[in-house]
Amino acid sequence: MGESTKSVCALLLIVSGIAGALAWTADRPDTITWGFRIGGPITAIFALGVILKLQFRADLEHDYLRALMGTYFNRNDFCFAFVVTPYDGIAFMDAYFQTQRDKPCVGRIALRPARGFFFTRAKIDAITFEVECPPAGFGFARIAIPIPLKLQGKRQSFEVGASVRYPDGKGRRVRFHDGIFLRSNTNFGNSFGTALTVAGTATGSIALSQPATATIDLPVGVAEDLPDNIAPEIKILWQLGEPPLENVS
Repeated sequence: MGESTKSVCALLLIVSGIAGALAWTADRPDTITWGFRIGGPITAIFALGVILKLQFRADLEHDYLRALMGTYFNRNDFCFAFVVTPYDGIAFMDAYFQTQRDKPCVGRIALRPARGFFFTRAKIDAITFEVECPPAGFGFARIAIPIPLKLQGKRQSFEVGASVRYPDGKGRRVRFHDGIFLRSNTNFGNSFGTALTVAGTATGSIALSQPATATIDLPVGVAEDLPDNIAPEIKILWQLGEPPLENVS
């Protein structure tokens, strides 16, 4: 049970609560009205209990990504967050990731500058990460990016999309903090239903129906053009079965 269950329960909580409240306003209640008077609150309490049980489950493995980044995007249990780091005069876009499942997955993340005034985009090329993530794996993917001088030192919003596949099946979930549910795929399209999106928000989880955005601080004093010999880097810092990491904050 996960995101969809919580969304359905939230919708059930809202509907049954409203139905029960309306039933108590009837002056001459019949059998059906009494059914709503009694059944509505019982159903609402049951739905709330399921939501709370799912919301406050204890992690089976440590949530390194949350400890490091605070919050993150969640695409079908593949979670990630971004930071731009300058090094030797070059800016690197780092995508820290951790899967919530005890099976390996292949995650693909896409970023592009969000539209600003007059629907224009900043002149930064789209960025794509492809990550082979081991069971419960935590790590980062790093790509060098050129940053135009006029954008350096500013905050830039990027649209975010992602997709994930589990070659060996999804297995068991070992981390339970939801983060921000991401609906957009790597083409920034969205196929998720509006009803469950609204209901998911009622659970306390953030569910986005439009392309999600990440606002990132861009460094100053970095290159506007990149040399050709800088290759992307992917590093796994921890995976299921390894000793716990230290000093991850």
